[in-house]
Amino acid sequence: QCRTKLSTTMGDTAHLRTVLSQTDMSQPAIQSSAAAMIKFYDKNAAPLAVSEWRSQLQSCRPDQLLPLLYVANEVLQTSKRNRGPKFLEAFAEVLGSSLRFVCERDRSIVEKVRRTAKIWGDRQVYSPRFVGQLLGGLEDLRGGGSSGGGGGPPLTSSAPSAASSAPAAASLTSAKRSVTD
Repeated sequence: QCRTKLSTTMGDTAHLRTVLSQTDMSQPAIQSSAAAMIKFYDKNAAPLAVSEWRSQLQSCRPDQLLPLLYVANEVLQTSKRNRGPKFLEAFAEVLGSSLRFVCERDRSIVEKVRRTAKIWGDRQVYSPRFVGQLLGGLEDLRGGGSSGGGGGPPLTSSAPSAASSAPAAASLTSAKRSVTD
């Protein structure tokens, strides 16, 4: 039975990878990708789905950056409304570095990324403190302008530096607490 569950999860992961790689700005594509991710909730595999999302974000074409962010938005809001904290907690660990990666790769979408993060605060998906930290991490990228041309730095771990580990840990705790309160 364990082997069956593992092979099912591996098959689901391959399917998710395929669906995410085909995501574009159309609402059906965004909803389909979000639905494929949400299937992982019931398998207690939200972190695996978020890891696949993050991998796809790192390797996608520049025109897929915003649609993949919108997939995360759809998953987060659906999870908050109907499911529970698993996706919120899994995404909380990677959102700061992922949002920054998106904005560094295509500076022309910084304000759209910021608007999406603000929605998470407005709709109480995450705590205002955590959303403030996300927005603060993008502040130096404001001013938009030209696209990064598709290169961009590698998506690094969201682990905070030693100098900022206490505030980041407090914000993550705050984000988790906002899910359960």
